Amino acid sequence: MDNGSPKAEDSPLRILVVIVLASARATLSRHDQEEGETELPSSRRSFYHRTQLTTMASTTLLDLPDELIHNIFLHLSASAAANFGQGSKRLYKISNTASLWRRWCREEWRYWEEREDRPIPDYNLHSTTQWKQAYADKVIQDKRFLTIFNDLLSTQQNRMARMHDIVEDFSYDAKDMLVRQLHAPDDAEDVLARRYWSGVILELLHRYKAVQTWDKMQYQDYPPLEEALGAFDLFIQGSSSDFELEVLKKELDDLAHAVEFSDPDWRDKDYTAKAVAISKYLREHNLVGCSPETFSHMRYRFICHVLKHPTDKSSIPMQSVAIFCCVAERLGVKAWPCNFPGKIHAVIESPYGPSIKDTRATHIIPDGVVWMNPFENDEILTEQTMRDMLDQMPHYNTPESQYSCLTRAHTRALVLRNGVNIIGSMQFHRPSPGWETPNIAFCALWGLITMSQVDAPKSRELAVRHQHWLNQIVNWFEGYVQDGLWLDDALLFDKFVLPMLDGAEAKARLASVLQQIRVADANANPVTPRDERTSLVKHKVGQIFRHVRYGYVGAVIGWDPSCQAGEFWIQSMRVEDLPHGREQSFYHIICEDESLRYVAEENIMVLQEDPSENLLRLAGRYFKRWDQENKVFISNIKDEYPDD
Repeated sequence: MDNGSPKAEDSPLRILVVIVLASARATLSRHDQEEGETELPSSRRSFYHRTQLTTMASTTLLDLPDELIHNIFLHLSASAAANFGQGSKRLYKISNTASLWRRWCREEWRYWEEREDRPIPDYNLHSTTQWKQAYADKVIQDKRFLTIFNDLLSTQQNRMARMHDIVEDFSYDAKDMLVRQLHAPDDAEDVLARRYWSGVILELLHRYKAVQTWDKMQYQDYPPLEEALGAFDLFIQGSSSDFELEVLKKELDDLAHAVEFSDPDWRDKDYTAKAVAISKYLREHNLVGCSPETFSHMRYRFICHVLKHPTDKSSIPMQSVAIFCCVAERLGVKAWPCNFPGKIHAVIESPYGPSIKDTRATHIIPDGVVWMNPFENDEILTEQTMRDMLDQMPHYNTPESQYSCLTRAHTRALVLRNGVNIIGSMQFHRPSPGWETPNIAFCALWGLITMSQVDAPKSRELAVRHQHWLNQIVNWFEGYVQDGLWLDDALLFDKFVLPMLDGAEAKARLASVLQQIRVADANANPVTPRDERTSLVKHKVGQIFRHVRYGYVGAVIGWDPSCQAGEFWIQSMRVEDLPHGREQSFYHIICEDESLRYVAEENIMVLQEDPSENLLRLAGRYFKRWDQENKVFISNIKDEYPDD
C-alpha cells in the first residue's frame, strides 16, 4: 500500500522530455527575439529553419540561463531534483535554492508544527529557514512515524504509550501521515486498523493542541481572540480537519476582504463609520445574531462551526461580537469585546489618543471610545448610554465596577465566559441533535480549568470555581476510566491537570489512576489458545451475529469457555435462568451502537451478511479488514486469541 511517503522519483524519460522542451522553447524564443518581426523571403525560409534546427541541436542544458533551469526544477519532485542537481556544480547550486525546497515542503506536507527555527512554509516568505534541511527532517520524521504506527498496529501491548509518543513528540508534524493512514486504500492488508487508529490519534492530537493553545495563552496579555475561541472547535472536531485554527483565520480574512470590497467609500470613512459598515455587512449576510427560539443551539457557541456552516451562520452574543471584532481588527478598526453583563458588547477605540487599556489606574474612559452590540443592531453607543444601562443593574454602580464592564475584556475572561455558557446550555436546555456527547462538556471544562488557573489566586470566588471545575473533570475522568473509556486522555491529565492539583491526596489519587493506566497498557493481555479446555467454544473472533432476543448486531472480539463475570453481574443479569446457565461459553462483543457487551452463546445467531458502516468503522479497534468471501473480520488481536 501507499504508506504516505513522498512521491517517487520522476522517470528519466520525463526529466529528458522536460529538459528538451525547455531547451527548444528557449532557443526558439532567442532566435525570434534576434530576428524580430522581419518577414523572410520565401527563398530564405528553408535555409533559416535548417540553421535554426542546427543551432537547437548544438544547444546543451548548461547553455540555458539560470532562470530557465530553475523552472525545469519546478517540474520535478524533490527527490528527482536532488539527483538532477548532482550533474554539475551549477545545477547543484540552483537545486539548493531555498524557494524550491520551500515549495516542495508546501506541496508534500500541509500540516506543520510551527517552531522558532522553522516557520510554517505557507508564511514567512523571506525567512532564513534552511528549507532543504527542513524537507529532509520531515522525510526522516515520516519514516519514524511509520515505524511507531506500524508497531502500534501490530500489538495491543504499549499501544497507548505509542499513541502518546506520536502526539507529544511529533504533534502536528505527524498529521499529514495520520490523514494518509485515515484514507488507507480499501485493498490494504490492515485497512480497518489503519483507519481506526489513525482516527483515534487524530482526535487525541486535536484535543492536545486545543489544551496546549489555552495553556500557552494563560500568561499572554492579549492573545489572539480567534485562537482562544477556535480552540473549542479544535477540541471537538474529532478526526476531521474542517475546523482547524488556520481554517478559522482564513474565514475571517475572507470576510474582511469582502467587507472592504463591498464599500467603494471604505477608505474615506472614519473609525465609527467603518464599525457600523462592518456590523451592517455581517447582519445582511446573517453572520451575527440568532432567533430566541434557537438561542440554545449548542453549535452557535462554537465560532468555527458558525462560520463554516453552509447555510445557518447564526450565533450567540459572544460569537457575534467575536466575529465582529476579529473582522474589524483585520480592517484597522480597534475593536475588542468588553465584559458587559448579560449580552456582551464591543468597545471601539479611536485610532488616535490613549488606549482604554492604559487607563486602568484612573478608571477614566478616553475620549473617542464608543460601544456597539453587533448581536442586536448596528448602533453606536456612547459612554453615557452604557453607564445608564449599568446604573439599572445591581452591583454595577461604582466607578471600578463600571470601568471593568466597559473596558477591554481579557481573553482569559472571554474563554471562561464561553465555557460557562456551554456548561449552562447543557444543564438547562435540551441538547441539540448531534451535540449530546460528553466531549462537549469535557471541552468546556478543559477551557475553564486552563484559563482560570492564573487568575484563581487573585480572586477567592474564582479560586472556588477553579477548584470545583478541577474536581469535576478529574471525577469524570476517573469514572470513565473505570468503564474503560477516555484512557487515551491520560496524556492530557498527566501533562496539564496533575500539576494544577494542590492537595497531596488529590494529586496522589490521580497519579495512581494514571499509573494504573500505564501499567495496564504495558502488560500483555493473557493468551487464550484453543485447546481441550476451550473445545466447546463454538464461535470465533471476527464473526458477526444478531442477538436472538434483543435483535442488536455486533462482532465477537473475545470469548470465555464459561461466564467469567462477577457474581453481582451474574445475579443481576439472571444468568442462572438461561437454559444453559453460566457454564456455557460467553462472548465479548462490540456492537453497532459502540457499546461493549457480554453475551451467552445461546443468544448468538451468526450472520452471513456484510456489516453496517458503523460496525466497519468501529471494527478497526480489533480487526485488520473484512473478509468478503468468508463474511468474517480478520483478527488484529492474535496476541490475545492466537488461534482465531
